[in-house]
Amino acid sequence: MFFRSFVVVREYERGLFYREGKFVELLPPGRYVHWTWEHCQVERVDLREVSQTIEGQEILTADRLGVRVTLIAQFKVVDPVLARHAVGDHAAQLYQDLQLTLRDTITGRTLDELLMDRALLAGKIQEDVAPRAARYGVGLMRVGVKDLILPGPVRALFLQEMEAEQKGRASLVAARHELAAARARANTAKLLQENPHLIRLQELETLAQLASKSGNVLIIPGMQALWPREATSPAPESRSSS
Repeated sequence: MFFRSFVVVREYERGLFYREGKFVELLPPGRYVHWTWEHCQVERVDLREVSQTIEGQEILTADRLGVRVTLIAQFKVVDPVLARHAVGDHAAQLYQDLQLTLRDTITGRTLDELLMDRALLAGKIQEDVAPRAARYGVGLMRVGVKDLILPGPVRALFLQEMEAEQKGRASLVAARHELAAARARANTAKLLQENPHLIRLQELETLAQLASKSGNVLIIPGMQALWPREATSPAPESRSSS
């Protein structure tokens, strides 16, 4: 007795149709029916973009310092036939290619070069791996550096350097403010020297401010004492006795 078999290829998939173990054609999305006596088989391949984390390992740089770098790769299958026929597992193969390329890239650079531009490191890895991934039907869309972990002594040294740099910047800002204040005082002194009446005007303004406050008594040599208005009161009228 023979039965019919149903296979549904979803919109984000492609089906590889085999008859008696031989690849026949690539099936687009849809519903397919075949009889069991035909010895047919349909394998579905997912075409959606996926992310893969390349876990960090202890790798020595060109200057013999151990670093741990973690990558994130975004890829998708662009050729279902190659992805199924060229390698046993295209995702595992891509993982190995990225891991080996990461190790080769780091061992050929110093720590300063790695820290100078992390995007350059990721771009170099993608540039090297993308052609190899294309040979087994995978498009490498993006590679990014997720973590770059330095050894403990190196991290402490970088923290000290950053702290010293911040203190230097603060001292530079303070020095700029002091220089601006000194220039302002010098300009003021020059202006007063060229215009002596400004000093007298400032004195009068200061005296006016002091005299305007309640309870203050202002005495200027050679002048009558200035009493605040609040403190002055009319003199009592004199009465003559009859």
